[in-house]
Amino acid sequence: RGGLRRLVGSGQGVRAGPAPGLIGPEAPRVTLDDVTLGTLLVATPSEDDDPMFGGTVILVVDREPHWTITGLVLNRRLDTPAIDQAARATLFLTDFAAPAYWGGPVGTDPVILGELAPDPDVEWFHLDRQQRRPFPLPGLGLIALGEHHEPFEGRLGRARLYVGLCVWAAIMLEREIDRGDWWVTRATVEDVFATDSEALLERVRARARRPERRGPAGLPRPLDDT
Repeated sequence: RGGLRRLVGSGQGVRAGPAPGLIGPEAPRVTLDDVTLGTLLVATPSEDDDPMFGGTVILVVDREPHWTITGLVLNRRLDTPAIDQAARATLFLTDFAAPAYWGGPVGTDPVILGELAPDPDVEWFHLDRQQRRPFPLPGLGLIALGEHHEPFEGRLGRARLYVGLCVWAAIMLEREIDRGDWWVTRATVEDVFATDSEALLERVRARARRPERRGPAGLPRPLDDT
């Protein structure tokens, strides 16, 4: 499976879209070519009753061409502190009382999403397997809790701990987008660290590309949880 899933368990341009708020026949069809690292998948209002993904804003953090796409839900804060999910979180979070966030329904391994000052020392995961770190946005990187924390000292700004992931087979996500389950837009670092979940949802929906729905709402979404 994908590098991110292996690491948790143990560049990136985005095409310019049409004017914000386009909807209906005049809105170009969104394809998987538009879903790159740093893309936000925004659940549409027709999906608000979905108990799992209704009202979610998901940041695409990893992608394998023609295979799997991985994201983190940004706006589902948990009631427990991050350190209750993983004691090692204290090595990466400046606020020991910071909450954990639900990243998605696949797995329970925690991962840190944090601001990283550009430096060659943090371009690679500090684990046994040498692998380049995904940077969904410039200066925003993923950190596996099994990493040595020393390379991040003095280089890590705001950070959050997420539990679980969202993982799609590429063709599955393509069908959901084509059906109209998701709108898409480009993320900003401020979106990632927004403190008001409802305001974040409203803001990104307002600027998202919103093609016309091509299928019924509320269809089940199979999960790749293997």
